[in-house]
Amino acid sequence: MTNDAFDSTCLRHPETASNLRCGRCGDLICPQCMVQSPVGARCPDCASIGQAPIFRATRSEFSRAILLSIVGAIVFGIGYGILVWVLWVLPLGFMIGNVASSFVIALGGSLVGDYVRRVGKYKLDTRLRIVAALTMFGIWTVGFNVAIMLGVWNGVFMNIVAYIGLGVGIYVAMNRVRP
Repeated sequence: MTNDAFDSTCLRHPETASNLRCGRCGDLICPQCMVQSPVGARCPDCASIGQAPIFRATRSEFSRAILLSIVGAIVFGIGYGILVWVLWVLPLGFMIGNVASSFVIALGGSLVGDYVRRVGKYKLDTRLRIVAALTMFGIWTVGFNVAIMLGVWNGVFMNIVAYIGLGVGIYVAMNRVRP
């Protein structure tokens, strides 16, 4: 391909030949200044006009999502602590109970991710992924404290299997919220 194929140059970078136009205003743009949007390539001016409301939660929506996630972490954490206590009391043995409680927290990530999406009003805001991860960690922390109060040995929560279960749960929760 020769330079004969390009008949114009970018408005912001006159040394760069380009035939690519902004999908909104029609200005010539090059790959250096192009901003990819959901509806195509845009110039920096048109891309900075704003995002659709589905991509960004308002301050009140985000605050509401954080508050309800804290409440959810406390409620789900109490349930998780009681479930770990039940698994501890059953004559399953340490390893089976430990693996079972790790599966519970790992699979709980799906529920937590859906919960955060719902309280976040199904916004595609990437900040909600962080809220989901912190909610999972809050559930694990509250469950840890509840289970210790019920007499469960803290080694159930302080081992590699438990940490892997928590990590998988956080990963699943974050991916359920992803845009």
